[in-house]
Amino acid sequence: MVMMYSKWFVPSVFVLLLVFIPTAYAAYDHGGVDTDSPNFLSAYPDMAGTKLDSCVLCHANGQYEKKTDVWVTLGSCQWCHYSFGYDASGDIDTTLNQFGKDYRSAGQNEDAFDIIKNLDSDGDGYTNAQEIAALRFPGDANDDPTKVPAPYRVYTLDDLESMPPHKQFMLMNTHKSGDFYAEYSGVTMSQVLSDAGILPEAQSINVYAPDGWSQYHPLELDPDPLFYHVYGTYPAATFYYHEEADQENTDYGWCDYSSPPCGDYSPEAPIDVENGLQLMLAFKRDGVYLKPGILNTDNKLDGEGPFRVVPPQKVVGPPDQASNSDMQDVIWPFDDNADHNAGFATRTATMIRVDPLPEGTTAIDTLEAGWNYVDQNKIIVYGAIDPLPTIEEKINNLVMEIEAADNDLFKQPNAKRVITSKLNVVKKIIRNQEYNDALNKIENDLLSKIDGCKDFEVSDKNDWITDCELQSKIYWGVHEIMVLLQIIA
Repeated sequence: MVMMYSKWFVPSVFVLLLVFIPTAYAAYDHGGVDTDSPNFLSAYPDMAGTKLDSCVLCHANGQYEKKTDVWVTLGSCQWCHYSFGYDASGDIDTTLNQFGKDYRSAGQNEDAFDIIKNLDSDGDGYTNAQEIAALRFPGDANDDPTKVPAPYRVYTLDDLESMPPHKQFMLMNTHKSGDFYAEYSGVTMSQVLSDAGILPEAQSINVYAPDGWSQYHPLELDPDPLFYHVYGTYPAATFYYHEEADQENTDYGWCDYSSPPCGDYSPEAPIDVENGLQLMLAFKRDGVYLKPGILNTDNKLDGEGPFRVVPPQKVVGPPDQASNSDMQDVIWPFDDNADHNAGFATRTATMIRVDPLPEGTTAIDTLEAGWNYVDQNKIIVYGAIDPLPTIEEKINNLVMEIEAADNDLFKQPNAKRVITSKLNVVKKIIRNQEYNDALNKIENDLLSKIDGCKDFEVSDKNDWITDCELQSKIYWGVHEIMVLLQIIA
């Protein structure tokens, strides 16, 4: 949403710090000083709680060059803090997408959304009002009503704890923040993907944290030492201990050996892990649930939970001295070629994208969503996975939406019952795995009765729903179901 002396633009450094120090989840609230969000929700009250009720509606993502040819991509909240600054010293225009700029130019008030509703801010061929009705970002040309969010599964901590458990004692080797041994508990990534119904054409995953961090993992073993694979085991590890490296023994020590299993091993002993070392989704470290991550006042992530994707070393080696230490004449000096696996272990993981995305689908909001998942101990898997759970959820939501609507929004009193009945028939056909029949039922017996507003912005004589706002919402919801069905039909 537009960060102009509001929820998204707070001129007071004190207010920004007040918001971020205690919670670090309130980037969207900004301490209740917002005016733009109420303006939007007053113009579009049904958008409350949807993906449009967020900063990204009006703010753009951004990139900065960390070092030569190394770029860091930030979500809109982080990009605004980086580009505009906590002290409001930057240029606000650099943080806005075109929809946000249009909103500001139109007066930055509730009426502004009505003024710009017929504009096509992002130039994708759909008006802002059409995209908002379809729950698409009107400032993002890659998110238009023809594209459907990819299939998804949301997992809670309880869901993951019900899966076959996996535990592995391992070295986390860092570049400079301190090496450590730890026993992580959770589930293997391959188990999570199997439960989600990964499709045969899937090739890789990308893991996202809500601060904009992402990490690529191929499904199969890749010769590149920096690509940590999903399937199969990693080389058996060795326990490396030396008094000089132990933080408890020397003032320049760099490895933490406080993990309880360290006492079970002698130096150079092989580490035994049941079912082998694997890429895992961890939720405990040394038997304790991972501390949830937060954004600190430097806009950096503290903590590692509730979920962390943990890759073992592909090239087994000892904990080496920190790269920024002046004490390199040690048993294991810093080695730039060593396997620093900790740097590829995504902390506070909230999203797992399975690529390639099925045809006709688009990514969910990978850079913006996520902090609510941290609060609720949830993680979402989406992309090239079984679409059936998503389809059934969408049908159920449409049925509830129609049943809750006022009767005077329909052509005749029994229209609500007829539409919900047809949607339930579609669900039954899908459960019978007759996917092409379900597509035919939708196309020939449903869509033609709810498409007038799409083409003419007014209902036609064949439409069962006479209110264009409701009709558009139902039409695009049914369209999403069709696209998802085509993945498996």
